[in-house]
Amino acid sequence: MAEAPRPAELGDDSAWVAVDTPLAPADLLALLDDPERPLRVNSLWVFEAWERLAAERFRLRIRNRSNGKTWATAGTIEPLSDGLRLRYDEGIKADTRFLVEPLGQGSRLWVIEDYGRLPLAERKARVDEVDRSLNTWGHDLHRYLRAWARWSGLAPWRWYMERVWRPMKPLGRRVTRLLFWATVAEILVFLGLILVLRQDLAA
Repeated sequence: MAEAPRPAELGDDSAWVAVDTPLAPADLLALLDDPERPLRVNSLWVFEAWERLAAERFRLRIRNRSNGKTWATAGTIEPLSDGLRLRYDEGIKADTRFLVEPLGQGSRLWVIEDYGRLPLAERKARVDEVDRSLNTWGHDLHRYLRAWARWSGLAPWRWYMERVWRPMKPLGRRVTRLLFWATVAEILVFLGLILVLRQDLAA
């Protein structure tokens, strides 16, 4: 993530995070064509349901590990010239904007969440519903987008990330990663034993 200035066009009650990526702006915008993709990257959201109701409508149900709440809402998908806005029908959060801007050889992704829809008194009464996952989400997006820039040219990697990794729950992803590295370690140990054995036989 990046230390970045306050984004433009903020509401009265907003939170944001900026993520610097090596992707060209057009490539980053292309990833936002599917709004499920950036939402699923959030490691503190456990998806219980995601459904596209129409070209510009969706429904989701998540268990948010950052505040212990379950959030169910439908919403509207609003493509923007420089990103994407998701407007929510239910909950304290009004919308999430993903905005892309050029940055040197790459691009910067803003994730901006607006809580200004409800009256101030109601927002204060429902403060326990505030999504506290934004900073973690920014770190998750940073890792994901750097990996995408590095590996997305490989068709098997893209297939795995889209068909296997994306629908996994966060715990499943962590277990899979641990199993992968444990397998790599076992292979390295096995190859090391073979090398030692060959050296002993050659002696």
